[in-house]
Amino acid sequence: MVIKINIDFSKNLERKQSLIDKLKELVNSDVKMSEKYSQFKKIQEEWFKIGPVPRTNRSIIWNNFQHHIKNFYDYLHLNRKFKKIDIQYNNEKKELLIKKASELTKYNNPTKSYKDFQRVLKKWKFEIGPTTKDSDLKFNKRLEKIEKEILINKENFESNKESILQENLIKKNKLLEKIKIINEKECNESWEWKKKIKEFEKIKELIEKSGPIPLKEKKIFWKNYKELIKKFYKSKNVFFKRLKSIYKENISKQENLIKKIENLNSSQSIDKRKKEIIEIQKSWKKIKPVPYKVNKKNYLKFRELCNKIYNKVSEEISQKSKENKEVKESHIKFIKEISNTKFEGEVDISSFFKKWNEFGSNENEMVVKFENTLIEILKKSGLKEDEADMCLFEKKLNYMSDKQKSSVIANFKKEINNLKGEYSKLTNNLSFFNEKSKENELLKKVHVDIKNIEIKIKNIETKIIKLKT
Repeated sequence: MVIKINIDFSKNLERKQSLIDKLKELVNSDVKMSEKYSQFKKIQEEWFKIGPVPRTNRSIIWNNFQHHIKNFYDYLHLNRKFKKIDIQYNNEKKELLIKKASELTKYNNPTKSYKDFQRVLKKWKFEIGPTTKDSDLKFNKRLEKIEKEILINKENFESNKESILQENLIKKNKLLEKIKIINEKECNESWEWKKKIKEFEKIKELIEKSGPIPLKEKKIFWKNYKELIKKFYKSKNVFFKRLKSIYKENISKQENLIKKIENLNSSQSIDKRKKEIIEIQKSWKKIKPVPYKVNKKNYLKFRELCNKIYNKVSEEISQKSKENKEVKESHIKFIKEISNTKFEGEVDISSFFKKWNEFGSNENEMVVKFENTLIEILKKSGLKEDEADMCLFEKKLNYMSDKQKSSVIANFKKEINNLKGEYSKLTNNLSFFNEKSKENELLKKVHVDIKNIEIKIKNIETKIIKLKT
């Protein structure tokens, strides 16, 4: 199918004539030199963007344009500063064209290299202004050397065309096989896909640069090539679309954990808060993958919040430790005080409990010392061991909550079960003694132990009844 392009030759001629008129006016225009130079470059760029003009006018309009270009350069070079700027600008442009021309010698398609070089020559002649004579000579020599190499490559290609085309086909087919292997390689991580894409793009570039192939093979080769390319991009798009969804989900998980940290209840116990933070941090580590920048931003915020809470918890622990130390010192002082006090007659230990609780809570070790001290005081007042113990227990009842009572009852029941187990073992042991063993010391000890267990069980049962009433 031939596509017809409608070109308005007359309009193009008008546009080019308009640019020549602008160029004429530019020399005499009342603007700064820098502005004139800028407008001049714009006119040049615009000229080469305009399409062809009628055949009969081509030579005249081109020569006219070149004449006014030369006039402007002559005018420009009267100003030393702008002559220097223009020469520098043209030097840079020619250097870039030399580089581009040099790259054409590396093409595997000498015919295409030659055609592209002709475009470079056109720009060199018509689009770039003059430099110094010495620079122009050097530039021209470099360009001539490149042109010679491109022509030699073209001649060699033409003389060995068939074998070169066949060789290129073999190379391209081998590269197609490599793309097939890449397509079959399974990737489940983004870094694996990045590596795969890099390999793919490298092979794709080699295929496109590996030169022409026989005309009869072109259609089938490019059909296979496009199918493999399509398969690769489809697989890539499916993976990254799914990854995008996973990213979204994981970002949401991170944000939820940040909110959880922000809303952490400060009224909870220190141990509970520490445990909760540790669990949240463990959950954070499991969230993968997340885009690098978002992950970094969220993690910095998350870490800052965690550190704030840890610092606060640390302050609370330090404060608590200080308070506990003060309470312990008060308890030790109080125990020492009541231990050294001499009591006459009956002792009311209720006031001791009241003052003890005013100091605040402390570890069990101090509570045991306090209660043992009270039992010793009660014993000194004339009570027996079990009576002192029961008296202490009755006083403790006044300071127990229902929850504490339930806990004590549960512990007492366990203790009774243990005591009954011991009792059963001891009574079984009695069967090993005969009548002659009545005076046996071991037998006597067993009877004493049984009696003590019976007393203990009875005391505990009494305490349970008191706890329930």
